[in-house]
Amino acid sequence: FEQAFAFENDGFRAGDLTELAEHVGKGGFTELAYQREPDSILWAVRADGGLIGLTYRREQDVVGWHQHVLGGKSDAAGAASRIESIAVIPSSNGSRDELWLVVHRRINGFVRRFIEYLDAPLEDDADQADSFYVDSGLIYDGPATATLSGLDHLEGETVQILADGGSHPERVVADGAITLDRSVSKAVVGLPYDHLSMLQTLDIEAGAADGTAQGKTKRLTGCTIRLYRSLGVWAGPDETAVDPLPELVFRDPSTEMGMPPPLYSGDSFIPWPGGYDRVGRITIVPRGPFPCTVVALYPQLVTQDR
Repeated sequence: FEQAFAFENDGFRAGDLTELAEHVGKGGFTELAYQREPDSILWAVRADGGLIGLTYRREQDVVGWHQHVLGGKSDAAGAASRIESIAVIPSSNGSRDELWLVVHRRINGFVRRFIEYLDAPLEDDADQADSFYVDSGLIYDGPATATLSGLDHLEGETVQILADGGSHPERVVADGAITLDRSVSKAVVGLPYDHLSMLQTLDIEAGAADGTAQGKTKRLTGCTIRLYRSLGVWAGPDETAVDPLPELVFRDPSTEMGMPPPLYSGDSFIPWPGGYDRVGRITIVPRGPFPCTVVALYPQLVTQDR
């Protein structure tokens, strides 16, 4: 619940913040922690070990729940990693608040508990080689090398690699190390979570000549996706309906061979796969150790009235 002053009532009112998303708190919350900077987020640990966030900016009418599934597994059956405890503390330079977590994982057949913190998003003026979009990851920054060690905490796990700002094939950690296809001077290595993060819209309401578009046969013919400093973006009607989803291609002739394409900002149009249906949803899945910021979606839609 929140306590907010209502001028029309000249008093305080307590609204249920989960009224429109009751499923996020199913089973109840065991811990809460508030992060003020850089974003106002109330973090919660669910009884089943799930990590839930509430972005709260009441003065801007922003109240939005979001669930975060961390990379890795918590048991032999393949259940997702579990969060056991959280705390928010100031960063070392005092510029922001950091969310720290105790994460329960099963690594190489053994239960392990990790102390991790949620890193800040990539700054607007930061180099893409500084992108950190993996879980339980480490950074190498030094002389060029094709062997990265010090990964004992991820022994036997498949890890994702950002190599000098570009993607690199996944590797399995053996004896605390991995061997790359090429030498790199800066790398980020950690557990992938791209298959766990996805944006999916509700059924599109575009209107029709005789009323709503809800429940009517419709067809998306294309969609323009406006992005900001993004790479590794896949989009389509549904992750299971079209496999694999079409990938948005950002490399163009101006990109030198052997160099990764730069982070993309702008509009990207894709012809829409699939046919007619009664749903009309847009699914976006980021894949790879890159940032992905979706600013807007502009679908082209044909609705059948009869």
